[in-house]
Amino acid sequence: MKVIPDSSRIIDYLEDNFSNGEHPRLIPLDQALKQKVNHLREIIDRIPANTVTMGTFYHTEFISKPKLPFIAPVRAFMRAGFEKTHERLTKLAETMPQYRDTLLNKAEEHLKTYKTVTDKEAFTRLLDTVDSTLEEVETQLKNNQDPESWLVSRDFTVADIGLTTLLYRLDVVGLSRRFFLSGSRPCIKSYFERVSTRPSYQATFPTLFYHFKALLGFKVLGATTAALVAIAGGAIYYWKSRSR
Repeated sequence: MKVIPDSSRIIDYLEDNFSNGEHPRLIPLDQALKQKVNHLREIIDRIPANTVTMGTFYHTEFISKPKLPFIAPVRAFMRAGFEKTHERLTKLAETMPQYRDTLLNKAEEHLKTYKTVTDKEAFTRLLDTVDSTLEEVETQLKNNQDPESWLVSRDFTVADIGLTTLLYRLDVVGLSRRFFLSGSRPCIKSYFERVSTRPSYQATFPTLFYHFKALLGFKVLGATTAALVAIAGGAIYYWKSRSR
């Protein structure tokens, strides 16, 4: 059995082994387009979306109207777990000597992430990186002559997958207004609205019902009854407010 550890390599594997007449290519054969796709994919994938997400739990002044699953009770629950991760990894390293080095490396990586997300200046610099990346994306979209084009061409590529995933995450954590919904990047705004109507998008990203079921399952992960009630109550309130 072949194990492929990260999403980029999974996509590359699928592209190399399954792209044919039945399944469209995600990376163009044309060298000029391929180079552009790979460049945009690289700068988009360089953004640590999970670090951005955790940073919004500490610096709520940057966010506006976060969506499920990142409503306030869930953010508080995830933040509490995040703050215990370093200690848990360190303890695991003591009890599992065969994995000690790996676990300690993960603990060290987590500590670096923790310092970034809790320090406002460091987190602001991270958001600046997102800004500069999206500015390049906006320029690319603006320069497209074909109204039916996605990020690079009419074909949906690996760069589009990365961009769509990033925009979705920014939207649900409450950063979409800062980065593209406020009118500062109209091409990205139009792109996100258009990509959101794709059947593949709707089949891939979770629905409100899925999130609600997931929240009800938090007890399995160790949530207290009080936390579970708060989370479920927050989800119900959010759902009702969306229905008005």
